Amino acid sequence: MHRRHQQINIPTEVVRTLVAIADAGSFSKAGERLNLSQPAISAQVKRLQLLIGGAIFHKSAGGGLDFTPRGRMVLSHARRLLEANDQILSLGGAAPDHRPIRLGITSVYVERFLSMWLAAGGERRFLFHCGRSDDISKALIEGFVDVACLLHNPQQVDELAVSWQEDIVWARRSDFVLSPGAPIPLVSWPGNSAELPAINALEQAGISYRIVFTSADLRARQAAVAAGIGLMTMPAWLVAPPLVIANDYYLPKLRPLRAGVAIRRGFDAADAKDIIAWFTKLGPEGTVQTAAAQPKSARAAAVDADVMGHQS
Repeated sequence: MHRRHQQINIPTEVVRTLVAIADAGSFSKAGERLNLSQPAISAQVKRLQLLIGGAIFHKSAGGGLDFTPRGRMVLSHARRLLEANDQILSLGGAAPDHRPIRLGITSVYVERFLSMWLAAGGERRFLFHCGRSDDISKALIEGFVDVACLLHNPQQVDELAVSWQEDIVWARRSDFVLSPGAPIPLVSWPGNSAELPAINALEQAGISYRIVFTSADLRARQAAVAAGIGLMTMPAWLVAPPLVIANDYYLPKLRPLRAGVAIRRGFDAADAKDIIAWFTKLGPEGTVQTAAAQPKSARAAAVDADVMGHQS
């Protein structure tokens, strides 16, 4: 029986980065041309190397940048691919300046943001990327998202435009009852950094728990709690019938989380002015503040060393 094999597509941004490195002669100069940080350039190179199954660069005798034989072949195809891409765009009169802003939104805020966007007419064009804050911040660092709204981990990105505090609470079905001495049935997605405070609070308090339902989908987790399967944590404003805030004596108090709007390094903040204004309305009144730029995160710094140890 014939099996259909799913095609793997190489993002155009990665191809354009490779050509820019070849033309500029270094990662840092390519970053200047593309308005991307060096960690973003390094992350894209690593991604391409994983796709093609081999190294693209190696250190030359003088310590500079040089292509491997495989890398030279990839570069040749990359130039032709970009030429075809740009020719296709030229047929419709498209220009790079007309590219929609790539917007990353954590699942917690996406419905509220879309409501504001529609109320404003929905005319501003975006490419939406919705998911976990961890994934969105990684996409931002790697240059695949221009503006991002994150919950819990804005410290992992380079820049913050605004930030605010979210009060996190336990939520359960109104008639949910826990048997005395039973482990707390937890609805969670352990791979999500926003879930860690709840797990840490339980462990620090010495309270036993068991994860009874896991999903990366926020709505799926809410549905599980609504079905009485267990408890979960979420921002207080997100709790709605049939869920209620659980103030049961056996539940440890949760620390607030920090939310924020991050802008890709090199992206013109003026282009995101109205987006930032919309995101600012997501935070509780009186808590939104302008945040200073953060130092390069450990995640971003580690990406450079992970590519090939090259310093350009």
